[in-house]
Amino acid sequence: MCFLNRWQTNAPMRRSDRPGGFTIVELLLALAILVTLAAMVIPSFTGLLADRRVLRAGDQMRVEFMQARLSAMRSGRTYMVQLSTETHQLRIRPWVDASDMTEALDQTGGSAALLTGGNAMVASMQDVDVTSKAREVDLPEGVAITSLNVQSSQRSFMIESQVQAEAAIGWGQPILFYPDGTTSTAAVTVTSEGVGQVIILLRGLTGEATVTDVLPIPETAGATG
Repeated sequence: MCFLNRWQTNAPMRRSDRPGGFTIVELLLALAILVTLAAMVIPSFTGLLADRRVLRAGDQMRVEFMQARLSAMRSGRTYMVQLSTETHQLRIRPWVDASDMTEALDQTGGSAALLTGGNAMVASMQDVDVTSKAREVDLPEGVAITSLNVQSSQRSFMIESQVQAEAAIGWGQPILFYPDGTTSTAAVTVTSEGVGQVIILLRGLTGEATVTDVLPIPETAGATG
């Protein structure tokens, strides 16, 4: 019996008899696996977040276009969206045209100016109280409006000529939204450096705005030469 007790005391401990927990080697091995997995997953996760940011900027601009179109249809007044290229800002405001001659002349909404001989030619296409009626919107940080193409027409010529001076302070050619639901035909490019870009397309005949998937940024002529 004494021999048996001594043998049981000196016998190696089986794994099932060990106390709970892990050895240092097992912990280091698990940590190494976690670090390897993190190194593989984090870059793709970061790229996914960056893609979402530029897509969110495109969707935000599309929504602003749709709201400007609805505002024009509800108010019976032309609305304009101006973009500041190389920034992430846009401005939305109504435009007062010849059909709003009375308001353009006396800014009261009454008929006093018309009754006193207001000149429709002088009053036409004047912007009234731009500061209070304009609404500026910022796109998400890390994106910029890099390209703006607006198709001019005979219908838009008057407004474009009136706001031409605003190009000096950074505002581009206006995108117009008319009370009948039609709009300017335009394409706007929003870019996130090192990530990609999306293009917001506005179809003038229907006023429909669409956003492309994230596209690669084209290489410039200087970079390829």
